[in-house]
Amino acid sequence: MDDLKILIVDDQITHLKLNKTIVEKLGWHADTVDSAEEALLILEWHHDYCAIITDLKIPWMNGIDFCKIVKRKYPQILVYALTGNPDLFNYRELNSAGFDGFYFKPIRIEIIKNILIGIEETLTDNLSTPSEIH
Repeated sequence: MDDLKILIVDDQITHLKLNKTIVEKLGWHADTVDSAEEALLILEWHHDYCAIITDLKIPWMNGIDFCKIVKRKYPQILVYALTGNPDLFNYRELNSAGFDGFYFKPIRIEIIKNILIGIEETLTDNLSTPSEIH
């Protein structure tokens, strides 16, 4: 999966480093940013991300608002939420924002593997589904 890139958004540097390390050990490429605003700027110029893993509780713009913007501007990008504060968000709000998955911290390799498997399955399904039948 070297040609597929994931953008990781979290305001805690230790979580960014850990997520990046796990993602890359599993054979994917990952870039990291510490704010949703920075992520949106990167997405504006770089169109090669297939997925985003974002914390929900980030300063200035929360993960839900960030996901809504990403899904509106870049609907092909998969967005997965990670949070250490599940009580702050309700599932209906997360679903309506357009998240493709929702996971709890602490970060573990099994969680990142599940996210990557979900990305692979979705991308495979999208490639094998004919866009038009003749």
